[in-house]
Amino acid sequence: MNCNHQISLCRLLGANISYKPLSAVFNILLLSVGAAVILTILHLNSLIDSRFSRDLQGIDLVVSGKGSPLQMILANVFHLDSPTGNIPISEARELEKNPLIKLSIPLAYGDNYNGHRIVGTTPDYITHYKGKIFQGRIFSSPMEVVIGGDVAQKFHLKIGEEIVGAHGLVNSDDRHTDQPYIVVGIIESNGSVLDRLVLTPVESVWHVHEHPDEDDSEETAYKQTHPEEELTALLISYKSPLAAAQLPRLVNNSGSMQAASPAFEVARLTKLMGTGQDILSAFGYLLLAFSGLSLFIALYNAVQDREYDIALMRVMGLSKSKIFGLILSETLFLGVVGAVIGVFLSQLFIRLTAGWIYVEKGLVLSAPLPGILEIYVVSAILLISLVAGLIPALMARQTDIVKTLARM
Repeated sequence: MNCNHQISLCRLLGANISYKPLSAVFNILLLSVGAAVILTILHLNSLIDSRFSRDLQGIDLVVSGKGSPLQMILANVFHLDSPTGNIPISEARELEKNPLIKLSIPLAYGDNYNGHRIVGTTPDYITHYKGKIFQGRIFSSPMEVVIGGDVAQKFHLKIGEEIVGAHGLVNSDDRHTDQPYIVVGIIESNGSVLDRLVLTPVESVWHVHEHPDEDDSEETAYKQTHPEEELTALLISYKSPLAAAQLPRLVNNSGSMQAASPAFEVARLTKLMGTGQDILSAFGYLLLAFSGLSLFIALYNAVQDREYDIALMRVMGLSKSKIFGLILSETLFLGVVGAVIGVFLSQLFIRLTAGWIYVEKGLVLSAPLPGILEIYVVSAILLISLVAGLIPALMARQTDIVKTLARM
């Protein structure tokens, strides 16, 4: 678009931005970092909430050894912590007879396969999370395992292969080489906790741990070969709302068991996490507000510094409306560049954070593509840019040509 003397508004826009390049870069940096922080926090919060909700679905109560209720949930629902202790099978079986219980899923573990937990359970555990066997079959005998899709893909496991567990919940060299498991099934990945587990009958866990090592003392060997069968936890679904009032109290009054409500503990965890998220989000919003103020100051000073140039452009034919549009175009350009870089940075930050969480905890978080959140944040940045440039643009529009040129 050209005016009377072929002055290109695009060239003028470029000249205005390059007038103080460090100031332009600084404002773009503020906008992009603010947008990236906000988008990263919002997306990660949504991803974690979604993952928690998926793994909590249908589990009303967790029963395990006495200890921290939150630790019980993290250990036995999300498999992100160490268990609080075991419960005798006799007490667990007695509890399962309660008519208020719709479903009780046993869990027993103490070993891992390359950092992925080997969990003794029943086929109900797979059914509960809507797991589908896409290769092989479900386990039916001790020392048979069904592996999650992520585990199978990560270690290129196939049906019929033998795998060896290691003692403990993290990868170690203390392997049960004389008691291998055989892979009989692979679960299709469905975004649940099943994806990162190795599942086997409860009897497999008992079998592995009832055989003493060769270098154990006779006393230790006797204790290992004569243990009382135990479970790590029970995942319970209620039959009626009455169970919520009676079962936790019944369990907590027992000798060695403790009950924890997943919904309550996750809400408490979310509240604790929310404090940090709110602080980071506030930091992002503060950066955006500061970037708006910085844009305003930069443009305000630029209009004053370029008052003579603006007067000359008016003399050369640029109308007041085009001067106004030129200043607003400058601030909008900076806003658009900052927003685009911010969206790119947020995608990078999310993927880096998701990769770190996967390496540290084995939890898969799929980075989302840009969507409605990005539209909201980009719109907010453009609005901030417009507001920041409004007063300087009005100042430029009202430049008095005669007085300005007379002073120069």
